[in-house]
Amino acid sequence: MGALVSIVSKHGRNVVKSAVKMLSALRHRGTDLHGISTGKITVITKDIGELNNLPVESSIVLGYNFSHRLPNDIPQPIEVKNFRVIFDGRIFSPCYEKTSFIDLIEQSVEIEETLKNIIREVRGSFSFMILDHDKLFVGRDPIGAIPLYFCENDQFYALASERKALWLLGMKNDCIKSFPPGNLAKITSEDMRIQPVKILERSELKYVNEREAIEKMYNLLLRAVEDRIADLERVSISFSGGLDSSIIAALVREKVKNALLISVGLEGSRDLENAEKIAGEIGLPFKAETYTPSDVVETLPRVLWLIEEANALKASICIPEFWSAETSSRMGYRVMLSGQGSDEIFAGYHKYLKEYSKSPNLVEQTLYHDTLKLYKNSLEPEEKICSFHNVEARFPYADFDLASFALSLPITLKISSSKDPLRKRILRRLAEYIGLPADVYLKPKKAIQYGTGVSQALKKIAKENGLNMQSFINQVFKNIVWIK
Repeated sequence: MGALVSIVSKHGRNVVKSAVKMLSALRHRGTDLHGISTGKITVITKDIGELNNLPVESSIVLGYNFSHRLPNDIPQPIEVKNFRVIFDGRIFSPCYEKTSFIDLIEQSVEIEETLKNIIREVRGSFSFMILDHDKLFVGRDPIGAIPLYFCENDQFYALASERKALWLLGMKNDCIKSFPPGNLAKITSEDMRIQPVKILERSELKYVNEREAIEKMYNLLLRAVEDRIADLERVSISFSGGLDSSIIAALVREKVKNALLISVGLEGSRDLENAEKIAGEIGLPFKAETYTPSDVVETLPRVLWLIEEANALKASICIPEFWSAETSSRMGYRVMLSGQGSDEIFAGYHKYLKEYSKSPNLVEQTLYHDTLKLYKNSLEPEEKICSFHNVEARFPYADFDLASFALSLPITLKISSSKDPLRKRILRRLAEYIGLPADVYLKPKKAIQYGTGVSQALKKIAKENGLNMQSFINQVFKNIVWIK
């Protein structure tokens, strides 16, 4: 796991130092080894400064910062046949080792078609870059859990795991886009062509009965969880004691010997007490960490530095995610499961009730579009936060097959009326089906920023500074030193 970068000059100019500069901006994503490849030469070193002194010039370069999290992780770039390969993420099928991606490349007859087949057929969360002489291929899985951004100007095309590497090249934020999930790009000095390969589509609604829906959901979610823990002996779960994380915990319980539930919140948070109670009923070890408003103030600039945008809502969500990842890392758990994605595919947010009152069909459309944007709004921020702590985030609900099926279900299985206080009805029935206590499946949703007390603390801190919450976030964001 680590950081991907690449840059292609449009005019044949040397871009090696630019690639090294990009890697330097992303050292926090991979601290063990740093490598670049021009196609003719590949160098991997412990000291990133050594890459600046290489006696080589090239108009096309890819680079990788490497952190060794799991036993099968291997340094990159990797030379495979005539290709130079960098890969970030995990493949869950057909096997569970990163080298399986390399095996697929080695077996390739026609590289572009091979890469399309990987995006179409391989279950996993990943981004990759393949250098083939003067061509660069770039791809991303259809959900988009692993961050990847791209930009261009009149001098070059560039891609990186985080925006700050592209900012360092002088690119403005409005010129930087998140690389679209399920797409494959082919880049040369002359042009960049991005082609959709596998996109989450709005399926025809399936009018199945509740029992059939629950059994199908159970099988899909169980497989999604098993996929994401098959290579692990230990795993942490970001745990609130709510519906989403409790279901994950219950499914993990019999599959991994060493699983830890992690809950965070400000002092006095009732959610921590509830999480401990539910953890006891599930029967997994539980770790709670409490924080103060001073911790919120200290953590906020770090979170904004990682999520790379002055968004008050995302900041209030990501601060507790930062604490959970930090705790997971400190406790020696290098992979953490998250419940992100459940609210989008099962209609968990309160906002859906207003739309339901207008038209149930409108809610179904909104769920589809919210799920398409899940990678931007939720997955990328949490992945960047976890990566900072050398923890790998995995998202069982953000599974292509599960999302496709959930979105095909009629809204009446998710929301009972325009005043439904629970929502996610079919997922609550699944929780009952697998034996979770009623305290889990009958408890109304409480968003993480409210349950942990972070949102209230931020509003109070902002008010003490004579600002509203968004203005305070803007002020802190403006004062961040991006490249140290």
